[in-house]
Amino acid sequence: MGSFNLAKMTLRSLVSKPATVRYPYEKRDLERLFPQMRGHVVNDIDVCILCGMCQRACPVGAITVDRKAGDWTIDPYRCVQCASCTHECPKDCLSMDVHCTEPATELSVFTMHKDMPAKPAAGAKAAGGAAAKPKRELTPEQQARVEAARKAAAAKKAAKAAQEASE
Repeated sequence: MGSFNLAKMTLRSLVSKPATVRYPYEKRDLERLFPQMRGHVVNDIDVCILCGMCQRACPVGAITVDRKAGDWTIDPYRCVQCASCTHECPKDCLSMDVHCTEPATELSVFTMHKDMPAKPAAGAKAAGGAAAKPKRELTPEQQARVEAARKAAAAKKAAKAAQEASE
């Protein structure tokens, strides 16, 4: 029985392709051979909302998110390729690439920047900025009530000022 298996293995290796590749000249098709292999984290920054869920899910703290500055940073040499960040992302902008992080002589972090739309300041809204609400038209009855309330507030303020002046 042992010699039959040996002959079968020998014949199979004679007619099939070799299991190894000539590395510098040929590369293996990793996507096809190892579809579940986890490499480095890839972020589609255009879809990312910089919510920070990936930062909270990362067990080693390799990801940092600065929402105000619009920066998403990863330390690829600290990352353990656990894919926790990809599972927690609400927008599915994170994915694991098949290829691992390339070796380097110096350790560095990778930062992606997203231009966040600027929010108008409170003064800009009051000054009639683009985000200010359009002014509602009041009926004559409502205008009369507003004027009466303003006059009452002014009279109350004047009475309080007169009382303080007399003391």
